[in-house]
Amino acid sequence: MRQDKKQKDIPAITLVLCFCLMALVSVFVVKANVDKIRDTAQSNKAADVVKEKAVEENTETEADIVDSLDSTDSGADDTESQNAAEFTAPLSGEIIMDFSMDMPIYQKTLDQYMTHSGIDIAAPEGTGVSACAAGTVTRIEEDDKLGIVVEINHGNNLLSVYGNLAGDDLIELGEIVSRGDTIGKVGRTSLFEFGEDDHLHFEMRKNGDPVAPGSYIRGL
Repeated sequence: MRQDKKQKDIPAITLVLCFCLMALVSVFVVKANVDKIRDTAQSNKAADVVKEKAVEENTETEADIVDSLDSTDSGADDTESQNAAEFTAPLSGEIIMDFSMDMPIYQKTLDQYMTHSGIDIAAPEGTGVSACAAGTVTRIEEDDKLGIVVEINHGNNLLSVYGNLAGDDLIELGEIVSRGDTIGKVGRTSLFEFGEDDHLHFEMRKNGDPVAPGSYIRGL
């Protein structure tokens, strides 16, 4: 009798154990899913942080580029303003022959096309010529092409050259001048430009090479 009861209890016990095992498995499955969801959330959060940091760095880089460009533009404007403040035209007059080192232009005196390393500013003979900027007179000579020439060294390997000057009332060699000081008068001593109207031949040279005077003097 007792043996029969034990045999009847075995299925019930087995069923209870199965339910317990299933419950335990369910707990592990739920815990694993929760852990997976938490890990995914943390990964997404980390990815968002990295993405936000990358966006911030990219924004900062773009801002730096804009600031750099603004700084460059400002530097260029400052240089132009500085040039305009330091240099002025040696006299007033119409430019009758422009600077042209890339393309030959017609020279009436020689009746041929040649490059022109300066500009010719129309002015009556005897008109006073002024230093375009402060500097030291480093050369006074009679040039075979440009006639009587005065050269002023302004520092930083920059020279100004004044040709076709008269032989009288010239400044002295080695004299220190300020912008606007009279250094001579317009003459008719240039053999290469003798057939042109009365004018001053004016050049600027950087590191020994001719440069357009308009790069330093506004309006030329």
